[in-house]
Amino acid sequence: HLDSQVAIAVDINIEVLLAQTRCCKFYYIIFFRLQYVDSWCCWICLRHICSVQKIIKNLWSEELDHWRSVHDNFDKILSRYEEEERRNTGIANLKIKYTNAFGYFIEVSKGKLSAVPPHFIMRRALVNGDRYTTEKLQELEHELTESDTKVLELERDLFIKIRSSLHEYVPYLMQLAGEIAYTDASLSFAHAAVLHAWTKPEINDGCAFEVEQGRHPVVEAHMGAGEFVPNDLAIGDDGSPSFALITGPNMAGKSTFLRQNALIALLAQTGSFVPAKRAKLGIVDRIFCRVGATDNLARGESTFLVEMTETANILRSATKKSLVIMDEVGRGTSTEDGLSIAQAVSEYLLDGIGCKTLFATHYHELTRMEHPSLEMLCMDVSEENGTVVFLRKVKEGAAENSYGIHVARLAGVPQSVIDRASVILAHIQNLAANKPVLDSVPDVRISSDAPGLFSDEEIVLDEILSADTDNMTPLAALQAVARWKKALSGR
Repeated sequence: HLDSQVAIAVDINIEVLLAQTRCCKFYYIIFFRLQYVDSWCCWICLRHICSVQKIIKNLWSEELDHWRSVHDNFDKILSRYEEEERRNTGIANLKIKYTNAFGYFIEVSKGKLSAVPPHFIMRRALVNGDRYTTEKLQELEHELTESDTKVLELERDLFIKIRSSLHEYVPYLMQLAGEIAYTDASLSFAHAAVLHAWTKPEINDGCAFEVEQGRHPVVEAHMGAGEFVPNDLAIGDDGSPSFALITGPNMAGKSTFLRQNALIALLAQTGSFVPAKRAKLGIVDRIFCRVGATDNLARGESTFLVEMTETANILRSATKKSLVIMDEVGRGTSTEDGLSIAQAVSEYLLDGIGCKTLFATHYHELTRMEHPSLEMLCMDVSEENGTVVFLRKVKEGAAENSYGIHVARLAGVPQSVIDRASVILAHIQNLAANKPVLDSVPDVRISSDAPGLFSDEEIVLDEILSADTDNMTPLAALQAVARWKKALSGR
């Protein structure tokens, strides 16, 4: 089937149309995606996008090749003609020259004027010699003047002709392109799986997310063989927790653990093998990610506002079939505000949505939360004689320390600052031990239908007015409309 389509492509000389390999995608755009746009506009776009002189390859058109030769090799043409006139006239010092005022001319010195043939046409007499032209030289100069225009016109006409002749083959070529793309993607998946020892995942319609010895494909590729520490994860299955609260120090691997599992889910659902020893995954409808710190100062959005906007989108859009990874929610504001938001978000994900969630945090107070769908995980650390070693291993339980001061020391913060920070930390920890933050928090869950500061209509209207429609894809537009409909219907 594929061979027959390749034969069709060869039969219509499609390979001749691809003047430059790096421009193939632009030919695809011009020939097939813009087949109903004005041909002249397509041709102009093609010349501009490709940034090459030859849209049509050599040997396609003899007339085009001739005019290109005049344009590109005019100096050689003049040299041959100059040599020809020297032989015919016997004037050894005959030269063809050029000026802006007179164009091309033949210069003959005073001592050789007697040898000038009749077909030489006088242009100007000088003290040291005379300047002449000939009908052939005028023809050559005229061809040079017209060569640019001729090349453009011929390329345009040939392009339009080829484009029109290919119109009936568009469905075959589109199908061929699709099958080649599918083959290329499958080959890439297979190459990565063999090269990096990936395994075939088990995909089902359930909610389980079980990964044994999972790895981050990008981080692992930048490390030496055997250096990456794989980790397990099992959430979402019937009777097992769906929410993993992950604590641990900076630089211990929390973010890597979150992202590697999201990548494993994405790879599995695209048909690829996954970087793990074994994986059993239920299909997820969407993957939500709230990690890192970014701002949008041009639109007046601070880092924390961007964080909260992304969090709001997750809470309003996620379903029970979604996979959510969240890292350091609430860290962009005060400790009290951030801790309150982090706990409230966790409770909403647990009680209101019930989706598979990986929630990394430095708020150790959250480890006091209790819920049948909540699992505590932490990054393993070895500490002996004041030396801290991050083992990059995920284990059950809660971390006792974030080791932020240790990381500051590794970053080169002055020792006096490190010593002072240690004293202040010990004082704060003593105060916290006498007055726990969350012990007295009432277990009152506010209904998701309770009115907030702004109504749903106002929130949806604000989202519509701030939507960047120029850069929004059709899929993003449909998702936004579905989200607005869900918000306004109260579901």
